[in-house]
Amino acid sequence: MTKNCFYCFALGAVVLSMVAFTACSNTSKKVQQDGSKTELPANAVEIDYQHHIYCDVLLRDSIPARMIFDTGCSNILLDSTFYADTFGKSGALRKAMVGGAGNGKELVNLDTNKWSYSIGEESKTEDMAMVVNLRRIVGDRADGMFGMVFMQGKRVEFNYADGWMRFLPAEEKIGDDFTRIQCKWLDKEMRIVIPLSLQLDNGYVFEGNFLIDTGMAGTVSLNSTTAQNLQKQQHLANARCMIYAVGGIGGSREDYVFKSPQISLGNNVIKDVRVVWAGNNQGAMADMRYDGLIGNELLDRFDVIFDFVNCAVYLRPNRNFNRAEPNDFGIAMTPKVDHWIVNGLLEGGNAEQAGLRRGDRIETINGIRANDSKISDLYPLPDKITLTIRRGGDYVDVTISKE
Repeated sequence: MTKNCFYCFALGAVVLSMVAFTACSNTSKKVQQDGSKTELPANAVEIDYQHHIYCDVLLRDSIPARMIFDTGCSNILLDSTFYADTFGKSGALRKAMVGGAGNGKELVNLDTNKWSYSIGEESKTEDMAMVVNLRRIVGDRADGMFGMVFMQGKRVEFNYADGWMRFLPAEEKIGDDFTRIQCKWLDKEMRIVIPLSLQLDNGYVFEGNFLIDTGMAGTVSLNSTTAQNLQKQQHLANARCMIYAVGGIGGSREDYVFKSPQISLGNNVIKDVRVVWAGNNQGAMADMRYDGLIGNELLDRFDVIFDFVNCAVYLRPNRNFNRAEPNDFGIAMTPKVDHWIVNGLLEGGNAEQAGLRRGDRIETINGIRANDSKISDLYPLPDKITLTIRRGGDYVDVTISKE
């Protein structure tokens, strides 16, 4: 890795509160899950937001791919299965050790051919692509990721609620209804760090700098060093441990879950937010240059403009701003084509006590499969759910109450 330096902080499976996935296309109207149609602004392209931001990407002018936009990932990244099925052995592969959200580093392949790709009218060519088993981390719906190399020098608006993104023309003025937050660059203008205030149970307010990571499906995650300092000062307590078999590139992960009475982002105050602090002592969550990560499940309460020219973020509350936290069952799942895999469990939680194990294959939730057209009927999740688990050739029903 002489020319390009890869960063990838994807945090993988999401806690059990996900919604149905629908494919996206570049049309003037987007069909929402309730059947309504949303008019897209001029020059906007459709995205599918399902805890991650999925985009339609065209690789090498002709090959369609569904890829996640991840600000924690600098360069283009392709899932190894998608790469093998689509490109075979066409690439000149090299080996490299790469770290990420997991508690260590991982051996990956690099295709050192040129890689051109485009979204709508915007395009980019990179010197190489990382090839990694991405679906093991984020599920079968992703063919790859793209990151900050594509976004350098651009202003980009993401509408999480209505499902579109657009690149702002240089002459367009951003409306006064957006709040501007000045940020800081990290790693040669590859990543953005934003100021955030976090209130803890004892009333103490922690003010820190958090890395924006759209590859993270959660809200806010304190890194291990920040958490240790707050513990020493007796500000951080009453957290419960969530252990992931696959926590991101680099392996397993431990999170400690707690509830923040309020979080302040600019002049926006969000109440009762599920937050975690990292137990890992290696990887992205042990980096002392920032205090933690801010992910999609906090950002999705806003219309967001990332100003990658002036290192700023603009926020405007959307219709999801005051939503209640979804029911938490202490399960983190990786979505597959027609089922889910249990990736993380809350230690001593209701799911674990009911007999659920990491690696279990969930066939149905309340009788509905992952690829069922009725999957939207699951949400919002009730206070109790029944999972059908497949272990070997046996099927077991497990009923779990919310935490």
